[in-house]
Amino acid sequence: MTGVLIVGSGVAGATAALTLRAEGYTGPVTVIGAESGLPYRRTALSKDLLAADLSAERIRLQKPEVWAARDIDVVGGVAAVDVDPGARTLTLNDGRRLPYRALILATGGRPIRPDWLDEEVPSLRMLADAERIRATIREHGGVVVIGGGLIGLELAASVAAAGLSAVVLEAGDRVLGRVVPAEVSEVVAAVHRDRGVRVHCGARVVSADPSGAVLADGTRIAGAVVAALGMVPNIGPARSAGAAVQRRGIVVDECLRTTVDGIYAAGDVATGGAADGEHWFGAQDQGAAVARSVLADFAGESAPVYAQVPRAWTTQYDLTLQMVGAPTADGEVAIDGDLAAGSATVTVTGPAGLLGAVTVGRAAAARELRARLAAGLEATGALGSTV
Repeated sequence: MTGVLIVGSGVAGATAALTLRAEGYTGPVTVIGAESGLPYRRTALSKDLLAADLSAERIRLQKPEVWAARDIDVVGGVAAVDVDPGARTLTLNDGRRLPYRALILATGGRPIRPDWLDEEVPSLRMLADAERIRATIREHGGVVVIGGGLIGLELAASVAAAGLSAVVLEAGDRVLGRVVPAEVSEVVAAVHRDRGVRVHCGARVVSADPSGAVLADGTRIAGAVVAALGMVPNIGPARSAGAAVQRRGIVVDECLRTTVDGIYAAGDVATGGAADGEHWFGAQDQGAAVARSVLADFAGESAPVYAQVPRAWTTQYDLTLQMVGAPTADGEVAIDGDLAAGSATVTVTGPAGLLGAVTVGRAAAARELRARLAAGLEATGALGSTV
């Protein structure tokens, strides 16, 4: 009997598998992952890399017996290379061809690797990367991070908190440019500089190897280099199936279906409607939603529309930021509280109302703002661009 194949063992794929069982599905469920071992929390890799316990027991998503008890087959250390939607089969790189009734692509992404970046420079994406980077930082007594996004700054914070040297090279005019308003970027950069991190914005790197980076003006910054330049979606399996893809990922409808019958997508790799967003919570929400869409389609019922408000969070030193909605959308920025003191709410509003927000040290406010955005999303069916 064919069942549901899930390609990707991150939080989207794992949540989809668990939701299928929780919703009463009794057919075969198989999760296929490129990494060996059972699904784990990848957020643990960057939140406090030097101090974190990265043992399997600490970062796993579920205890090993949970997967067995729910009869979920986790196949690790393999990759999907081809999909035949006519025959409804998936081919793995070890030669196996697996049949499916429904295929969920939760393939995530791979690190951006520009031509100027030496192949030996690591990027933080998987557990093996984290272990290698941690060892290198400890050996060299510091780090040079290329990229001032969430992962890059979390890594720098972990290194600086351990009393080691940290440099951040950001090509843009400010850090966290994709996720927070400029007013928040300024405060986050100042907090890092106060902790001894050398934050350089407008720093265009033209070459980098494991021992240093060279800027466009010829300056060389020596140190153990880590690239944190974002990710590109893994669209290979979708492309082989003939599904529509874009630069941002696999195109899905409001129920997370691709353009090919029987194939769905969720998590970092999915794009379209409210599905965009490269963060843990979004991937988790979509994992649950795509499972329900699959089951509705199996039953010949109307699938639920995915319309979740994007949310993300980061902790750097004693600063905790929560982002909801679209806080970088064009709109009027208002600040309640004191950003520098670590207690503030920053809202972004447009003609139609609230677009997004960032809270600093105010978890309850973040929940309230997300509820407001959700109410608006339910009423209008749209929410600008996402976090």
